[in-house]
Amino acid sequence: MSDDDHRTVTEIAREVRTAMITSRSSDGKLMSRPMTTQQVDFDGTAWFFVSRKADLVAEVARDSRVNIGYAGSGSWLSLSGTASVVDDENRKKDLWNEFVEAWFPGGPEDQDVVLLKVDADSAEFWNTPGGKPRALFAMAKARLTGTEPDPGDHGTVSLEDH
Repeated sequence: MSDDDHRTVTEIAREVRTAMITSRSSDGKLMSRPMTTQQVDFDGTAWFFVSRKADLVAEVARDSRVNIGYAGSGSWLSLSGTASVVDDENRKKDLWNEFVEAWFPGGPEDQDVVLLKVDADSAEFWNTPGGKPRALFAMAKARLTGTEPDPGDHGTVSLEDH
């Protein structure tokens, strides 16, 4: 993966922040739920706060493979990787903020609060400079000229080396 691709993946995850995490339920169905990314490390690790009693925690215990989807204004990112539940009070304190406090008023010491750590091993991104207006213009131009629209930057990258 090039440094530019790595930077693009990290920037999309940091800017969009709200993601859909997809896991597999006990009956094998794929389940997605919105989560807010607390930190995206340059090594491809994303952190989320979650209730210890959440279905997601049980699903990850059965099958740790997950996908994280980010969709912003002109940027899209899909991370595939492995999730684990981390109960580290110091890490929780480091990542704690007012938004998390709204969901977990008991603070980082609350025994129900754990972290979901996702170690991504691959990423695919689509990035349209200029965002949605540029994408719409490219589609209209392609329709008028009979050509394919320019979707912007696209890449599939491995995060296992970082």
